[in-house]
Amino acid sequence: MTARDLQFIGDDAIRITVSQPEERFQLADFLRRSGNWAEIVVGKRSVTVQFDPLIISPTEVARRLRDVEVSDLGSASVAHGMRTLKIQTNDGNAPDLAECAERNDCSIIEFLERIQRSNLRVDMLGFAPGFAYVDGVDPQLEGTRLEHPRQLVKAGSVGFISGHLGIYALDGPGGWPIIGRTAALLFDESKSDPFLIKPGLGLQIEWV
Repeated sequence: MTARDLQFIGDDAIRITVSQPEERFQLADFLRRSGNWAEIVVGKRSVTVQFDPLIISPTEVARRLRDVEVSDLGSASVAHGMRTLKIQTNDGNAPDLAECAERNDCSIIEFLERIQRSNLRVDMLGFAPGFAYVDGVDPQLEGTRLEHPRQLVKAGSVGFISGHLGIYALDGPGGWPIIGRTAALLFDESKSDPFLIKPGLGLQIEWV
């Protein structure tokens, strides 16, 4: 990496901008496995590293991260593998499903099957703790955010807009049309790393 790839954010974090989107996941996985950093956050084109300035100086942080080359990552990949989330699609859990299917001139079954056949990957987490932005949805399917966001969207809800799914790990407000809900435990407070879904994770959706 070169110096222009690094930018300090306050006193205890540094952002690394990458040249290729895929490199985010390899770099984040590499840095997590090192065990040297307080927190690693994957962004759209970057990885942000949080450190303890009482333990390591910003100068040393920059030196260590600047020394990380793409070749050092080798074949490092996200170790979470492929998971399958089973999505419930009854009326109570999918209030916007019928409208999304109608907008795309297809039946509910066809709409869901096209999402199921999509090559899905978690791009990043954001908006709310554990909220997963998922890329790779069939680009022919169209959808927009709700005109009036909901005050409460239940944990496990799966939202849809053009090209993306949004998966809510926790209860909270949200403006994505909801097309299903998973019974998978997406947040487990008993674990040191409580969120099930991670950036770079491949997803295969099964509708039941």
